[in-house]
Amino acid sequence: MFTRFERIPGRLSELKKCFYCGNSLPANSKEHIFNSSWGGSHKTGNLICDQCNSNFSSQTDVAFAVYVQAVMNSWSFKGERHKEVPRIFLENEYFLDQGAKLKLKQPLVKDEILPDGRIKSNLAFNSKSEAKRWIESGGMAEWLRRDPSIQEKEHLKKIIIEAKPDITEAKPQSASFQLNLSEQYRSSAHTILKCLGFFLPEWVCTDSTKQIRDFVRYNQGDWRFFAVHSEQLISIAEQAASLIGLGVHHNSVEIYWNSSTKMVVGVLSILNRVKRSVVISKNYSGADAILYVFEDTYGSKKPPQAVFTEFDSTQLTVPLLNFQYFSFPHKIFEYFRNELVGLMEFYYPVDAITARLFKGIETINQKNLSLEQTTLEEYLSLFLTFFSDVSKVTGTSVDLAKVRSKLLEYGFAILVSQYSGKLYTDPDIEALMKLAFDRTLRDLKI
Repeated sequence: MFTRFERIPGRLSELKKCFYCGNSLPANSKEHIFNSSWGGSHKTGNLICDQCNSNFSSQTDVAFAVYVQAVMNSWSFKGERHKEVPRIFLENEYFLDQGAKLKLKQPLVKDEILPDGRIKSNLAFNSKSEAKRWIESGGMAEWLRRDPSIQEKEHLKKIIIEAKPDITEAKPQSASFQLNLSEQYRSSAHTILKCLGFFLPEWVCTDSTKQIRDFVRYNQGDWRFFAVHSEQLISIAEQAASLIGLGVHHNSVEIYWNSSTKMVVGVLSILNRVKRSVVISKNYSGADAILYVFEDTYGSKKPPQAVFTEFDSTQLTVPLLNFQYFSFPHKIFEYFRNELVGLMEFYYPVDAITARLFKGIETINQKNLSLEQTTLEEYLSLFLTFFSDVSKVTGTSVDLAKVRSKLLEYGFAILVSQYSGKLYTDPDIEALMKLAFDRTLRDLKI
C-alpha cells in the first residue's frame, strides 16, 4: 500500500519571506512550532515575521488554555512559560493542585450553631504547617475576635498535630467555560501551517493555501468554512502514542493529501487529548500522502521530527480519511460541550490516577529491584490501587480479587518463573506487565 515512507529533515531555512505577509526573514523574535502553553519548546525565526508573531499572542495562543491546563495539572507537568504546574481554580472555595489534588484557596473556618445553642467550630487547612501559620499570623485572633492566650494556641496546635489528614481523591469536575471556537481553529491552522513551512516550505506559500492563511492571520472568513470533524483510518499519531509511549507528553500534526476529495486536511493533536481538523486546501490534485510531525513536551528544545509517506489509494477498501463539516448551530454546541465535559469529567480524574500509577512504578524501578515474588507484590499492589481508584471515578463496581486473578492470568504469574533475577526495567518484563494490564483493563470494561 505504501509507496514511500521516510523521515524527512527540516527545510525551513528555504523560507526567505514570512508565509503570511511576505516580510523578510529571519525575524528578530522566534516563534514556537507548537504553542509553549501546550508544552512546546522549540522555536525559530525562520517561519513568520515579528509583526505576524505578535498578532497571535493575545487571543489565539490562549484559545486552548482550559484543555491544556487540565491535562498538565493531572499529569503534573508544565509548559515552558509556566513557572509551576497549572492550578485549576473552581467556583467554590477550592482549587485543584497538581495531580488533581483538591485544596483550599485559603483556610476554611466555619462556626456551626448546634440545637442546644452550643457553637461547634470546623477548621480546615491544606496542611499542618499552614494551620500553624494561621495560628501565629493572626488568623486565629481574627476568628476569635481577640488575641488568643498562649494556652489556647498550644491547645489548638496539639489538636492539629494529632489530626489525621483528610485526603480527597481525584473526581470529575463540572465544566462551564466560554469557548472561542474561531480562535481555536485559527490556532490549530496556524500550527499546521508552521509544520508545513518547517518540512514542506513549497506547500505553505502556494495559492491553494491563501484562504486558510488569510483566515489565520487576518481572521477573514467563518471558522466553520475550514473546520471539519475527521475520522482517520490510519493515524500515525495514535500509533506512535500507543507503541512508543508518547501519550500526553507530545503534540503532533498529521496532514492528509486526499486525491478522492481533492482536499488537504490537517489534524492537530494537543497533548494526545484535544484534536482539531482543518481544511488547508480545496484544490488538490496529486498523490495521496501523509505528513506526520511531532514534538515532545519535556522542554528539550529539540526541533520537531517528521515522517512523510505516500500510498496507493486504490489498495484501500475504505477511505483513509473521512470528514464532515459541522452543520447546525445546536449540533456544534453539543459536540464541543460533550468534548469538554468528557475531558473534565472522565479523562481529567483518570489521567491523575494513571499518572499516579506511572509515578509509583517509576519510584519502584529506581530501586533497581530484581524480580522475585516479594517485589512482584509491590507492583501488583500499585495496579490494584489503580483499578480501585478508577472504579470510584467511573462509578463501577470492581472485584479486586478478580482484578488480581486477571493480572496473574495474563502475565504476572509467569514473570518469576521465566525472568527470575532480572531487573524489572528489562524491556521484556515491562512489555509483559503492560500487556497484562491492557488485557485486564479491556476485560473489566471500566
